[in-house]
Amino acid sequence: MRAVRWHARGDVRLDEVPVPTPGDTEVLLRIEAAAICGTDVDEVRLGPITVPVQPHPVNGRTAPMTLGHEMVGVVSAAGSGSGLAPGARVVPWPSQPCGECPECVTGHANRCPRMVSLGMSVDGGMADYLLVDGSRCVPVGVDVEPERAVLVEPFAVAFHAVREAPPRRRRVAVVGIGSLGLCLVEAVLQAGAREVIAVSRSERARALALEAGATEAIAPGSAADVDAEIVFETAGAAQAIEASVAAVRRGGRIVVLGGHPRPTPLDLLDLTVREIAIQGSVSHCFADFARAAGAITAGDVARTRRPVTLAPLEDGPALLRAEESDTKRILMPGLS
Repeated sequence: MRAVRWHARGDVRLDEVPVPTPGDTEVLLRIEAAAICGTDVDEVRLGPITVPVQPHPVNGRTAPMTLGHEMVGVVSAAGSGSGLAPGARVVPWPSQPCGECPECVTGHANRCPRMVSLGMSVDGGMADYLLVDGSRCVPVGVDVEPERAVLVEPFAVAFHAVREAPPRRRRVAVVGIGSLGLCLVEAVLQAGAREVIAVSRSERARALALEAGATEAIAPGSAADVDAEIVFETAGAAQAIEASVAAVRRGGRIVVLGGHPRPTPLDLLDLTVREIAIQGSVSHCFADFARAAGAITAGDVARTRRPVTLAPLEDGPALLRAEESDTKRILMPGLS
């Protein structure tokens, strides 16, 4: 089979690898679609960041690694103990926490220090097939378009952040309106936010945020006028942190979801004087993931039509090296 593999400190290319065989509790997924996330792009252009170059402490894996953690697939073959049958359409939870550490046993598996993650420390979904444990697969409706089904993972990230900082009846800002930012706009609205102000450099992204239900959409230069009680930052850039600090009111909270591969400066005196709280929100738990799959299947979220680029698997290496795009780039192994 073909797989888009990141040879850390080397190259990303389409390799030929053997088709895996499922064990008793595993399923072999025929990948229908796999989206390119900003994390994948950062890994290739700035990494290695997460892909291990030394043996991973749990599974011993090192690069090369098949990328991809936002995907949807159909069960092609299933082990007898997998709980699934061939033909089932599912999205696999990309997180594989240890289940034993203090974070896992207290309900914070997303913070597991021994995490194994699809597309990062074990092979992911940018391939013709993917081998996963059946217990980590969540059903998604057969009528859900692939470009919506691949949004289960980013919506799970958004739902987790909203759970960490409930926005009900609050004035909220979302800084950075890419794929994750649009998910946040919908998630905070569903959670009962009073107002949602989208902050983005892109005029096109601001228009999409308004279509998704944002109360207002502004450029970062106007962030100081926002006066938000909660700010969700999704861009993973120093300028986005600067805009978030400008947008938050005294006594407010900034929730950082964006992956910042480099240190970011902060004016700590300003944070102290205004009593601003900053917290991180990383990934998601299984409950967040299952909720996202159910909400997308029911049509409760991912309603806004986003600009997408559908491409064959062969285009994966070039798209991963390409400059930032305003469209959601999705690899479809069956596309010719």
